[in-house]
Amino acid sequence: MKPASAARQPSPLPLRVLHGLVFGGFTAMCLAAGWPELEHLVRTQFQPFHPGPPPRPELLLPMLAALVGMAAVLVQHLRGRTVRLAWSLLILGALVLTLWGQREGLVAGRTADSANVKILEVARKLHEGTVNALRSQGAVSEDVGTWQSALEQVSHEEPSPVRTRSFEPLPFRIRKIESPEALPPDAPPGTLLLYVMPGGFAYALHPVGLSPTGEPWPLRAPDGAALVFHGAVNP
Repeated sequence: MKPASAARQPSPLPLRVLHGLVFGGFTAMCLAAGWPELEHLVRTQFQPFHPGPPPRPELLLPMLAALVGMAAVLVQHLRGRTVRLAWSLLILGALVLTLWGQREGLVAGRTADSANVKILEVARKLHEGTVNALRSQGAVSEDVGTWQSALEQVSHEEPSPVRTRSFEPLPFRIRKIESPEALPPDAPPGTLLLYVMPGGFAYALHPVGLSPTGEPWPLRAPDGAALVFHGAVNP
């Protein structure tokens, strides 16, 4: 009976090269699909807040599996040995999962601009509904709970597009301020800073968005002016 090491014949060089090229291409496909998810994962951990959905594990895990499998294939090829079937199957399985994970295409909404546009849309809808009621009734409520209920209606009780490092979505919320000039620096993205004039005859809404570096950022127009929604009985 021959020893196990003797039974395993060296693999021919052309066959090793062909196998490496084919499975290297499979690994490259997994890497190309999973790399944006890995970049997003790393970026989220270096910023206090970030926009968009979390990384997709159905692309991250196959990428890692394919890299492990390809490393094992390269080691076997350099030793002149036939690659174990399990490593080839691992790469093939990673490729199948990658193709399945890409069925929905690219993930949208992972930029600060897209998050700020969504926050601005919600603030505008709240303003439009409130200013109409103000002009018809002559005053708006000074109660934060009333404003929060109206905000939940216009946002359909959905969270803001901004998340924490742990990928928890931040809710849209109302925060009342004592002066339209005194904006708190610690308000998280998705917050609408509300100032209501005593008596409810006028109000101002300051939406807080997200800076490109992941910091809370009061939204501003391209000319640098603060984006504020004003409402008054006689504007």
